[in-house]
Amino acid sequence: MLRCWNDEEFTTEQAAYGIAFLIIRQLTNLTVIERSSKGTGFDYWLGTIDAEGETPFQNKVRLEVSGIRKGDSTRVKARVKQKKEQTKPSDGKYPAYIIVVEFSTPLSFVAEK
Repeated sequence: MLRCWNDEEFTTEQAAYGIAFLIIRQLTNLTVIERSSKGTGFDYWLGTIDAEGETPFQNKVRLEVSGIRKGDSTRVKARVKQKKEQTKPSDGKYPAYIIVVEFSTPLSFVAEK
């Protein structure tokens, strides 16, 4: 099993996704619905957990996630700023959450856009 995670970049990215999904579920009534298409500037679409009586996937929210293996709060804030810029191509109708997970401290920073 350990040999399957030799790519540190990929491992960091996948771990950050897992933590971000748990954070979103804890802080909001949103959950991951689907992976976004390439070129949108964000990673996943979020939707409400209890969309009873609503059209499925109505009121979607964008989620952009980033992982940092080792960095301080300055680096985390810089990454948040970078990720906010990255989501600009899809700005407009839907809000966005940006979550940056730093693993050495550890800490997570959540921003709403």
